[in-house]
Amino acid sequence: MATLAPIKTPTRARDERTTFIQLLRRFHFHAGILVGPFLLVTAITGFLYALAPAAEQVIHADQIHASSTAQTVALDRQVATAQEQHPALQVSGVIVGKPGDTTRVMFDDATLKSSSYRRAVFVDPGTGAVRGDTVLYGSGQSFPERAWLSELHRRLLLGDVGRIYSELAASWLAPITLVGLILWWRGRRNRSQTAGGKTLSAGGRTLRSHRRIGVVIALGLFFLSATGLTWSQYAGQNVTNLRNALDWKTPVVKTDLPGSPVAPAGGEHADHAGGGTTAAEPVVPVDGSALLRAASTAKQQLRAPYEITPMAAGKAWKVRETRHSWTMGPNAVAVDPASGSVTSRSDFADWPVAAKLTDWGIRLHMGLVFGLANQIGLAALALALGITIVQGYRMWWPRRPTRATGWQSGRAPKAGAFLRLARSRPVPVALGSLAVLAWCWLAPLFATSLAGFLIVDAALRSAKKETGEGSCCS
Repeated sequence: MATLAPIKTPTRARDERTTFIQLLRRFHFHAGILVGPFLLVTAITGFLYALAPAAEQVIHADQIHASSTAQTVALDRQVATAQEQHPALQVSGVIVGKPGDTTRVMFDDATLKSSSYRRAVFVDPGTGAVRGDTVLYGSGQSFPERAWLSELHRRLLLGDVGRIYSELAASWLAPITLVGLILWWRGRRNRSQTAGGKTLSAGGRTLRSHRRIGVVIALGLFFLSATGLTWSQYAGQNVTNLRNALDWKTPVVKTDLPGSPVAPAGGEHADHAGGGTTAAEPVVPVDGSALLRAASTAKQQLRAPYEITPMAAGKAWKVRETRHSWTMGPNAVAVDPASGSVTSRSDFADWPVAAKLTDWGIRLHMGLVFGLANQIGLAALALALGITIVQGYRMWWPRRPTRATGWQSGRAPKAGAFLRLARSRPVPVALGSLAVLAWCWLAPLFATSLAGFLIVDAALRSAKKETGEGSCCS
């Protein structure tokens, strides 16, 4: 005769739910308190960065926009005019704008802090006059103000050391949000049963607002966490390794021409005309005829703005649409400079799904998909995140550690709660543990900071047993 499984009593089930909720509240509360400063700085700098693209359209309007939509000056002549401004620098690209925009002639400059920065000369295609000369950053063509905000947002202007702050914030944002959602969902029934006509205290109103805002912006917070980690130092490398292992690389056009010898491998700009010159190397003039042929082909194949990249002898020239609003993604072609024929192409529609998602995620995070609407949405999301963090600290303040209260800050589950849950609910606990381990692998800073938190908590619990005082995590 089969043995029947023991029936779970209501009291036992209630104790398990209570223990589970206590564990989640403990995590959400203390993780929010400890990581809150990093998230708050990220929210403030992210809010400013989200508004930067719209601001630079106003601040640098004279450089960005031409005097008219006319394009009467040949492109090679525009480039020659720009080269007169910096005869010692090598042209690395020519960005042809939409009608009414200036042409940007890009130069490699060894005096700048990294290859992500390039000098740009803005030429009016209608008059041939130079309308500006500045340094731009990255694929988004950020002007100095937005580039400064980008460095502040990603690194706190501290270089690679500063990247730890933003990666720590991005690593914890998704787990804190997920636990908050679970707590909100599990508490809905209790709130509906006790809500009838009850007047909430100031703390209760703050908690209700904290929950509501958190639920509304949860999906956006998951997005910010995922896309932010792709730029991070340690988790970003794990993402790159995973994409390479699964062959989810972003396709690129091939620049080898039939019958041409294979050039030795070089640096990032090794194929540029002149091989990525420095101040000590000779400047290679741009072939004007090849430039015009590449521009003519690009006009037929691509959508402006696009960047024409002159390549070394025996290589096809790369032409790629720049990251701009209201497009699915950047298409690219390789053009034979001698004939103007297309030798290779990369259409965004043919990219692997993972590569498309990566491009969309990056451009959405930068506010470059839906123009001003995208930027306003990001700013609103950052503002809402900042409000929830401030509300969290406001709720914590009455329970903060003081001489009178010790380190008491909320009820903790009894010792051994996790082991009891694992024995009674082995499958959910195992699945949850695997999810945490997977996240720890993806986000190493989350793993190390979580380990540190648990070690400190264990030490304080031990001290509590010896002295009879509460711990910071009780």
